[in-house]
Amino acid sequence: MNRLPTSWQTDRLHIADGVLENVPRLMAIFNACSHIGQWDPTFKIYPEEEFTGLVTKSISDGVGNGRFQLQTIRQNDQIIGYFHCYHHNPHPHTLFVSMFVLHPDYQRGGFGTEFVQGLAQKVKATGYEAIWLEIFLKNWPALRFWIKSGFTTIIDMDGAPQHDATSHASIVVAKTL
Repeated sequence: MNRLPTSWQTDRLHIADGVLENVPRLMAIFNACSHIGQWDPTFKIYPEEEFTGLVTKSISDGVGNGRFQLQTIRQNDQIIGYFHCYHHNPHPHTLFVSMFVLHPDYQRGGFGTEFVQGLAQKVKATGYEAIWLEIFLKNWPALRFWIKSGFTTIIDMDGAPQHDATSHASIVVAKTL
């Protein structure tokens, strides 16, 4: 079973599997990004149980957890973000990043780009051929970031057939490794 190492590093970042003690910080980071909810419906306020459930799911081993993995992103021992991913999907040589969150205080400092470059290296070394993720089209900052990071192949699209203030549409994009 392909899986990212439980701990790995880039020049400035330390990435490691999440543990239950991280839950309050993960929740604070996610909630600090709740303003994105106007563009991306996955960003809304969730109770602590949701974050506990994600970490618990990641900690459990094997196919029963959907091969789900959540890792924290640290800079100088401070958790500044996290991501989670699925190691199984219809395409066995593809890692699907289901969430990437960086605290607003650490955005625009090159940490996101450094993380994505490091992730691509680790994912390739693990035997994957591509990384996929979903972006909501109203989330212009995310679109710019991921396209600049090399996610330029559109795999799929989904969304409301008509645009209005409350409708959402998304694309799944890929970066080949």
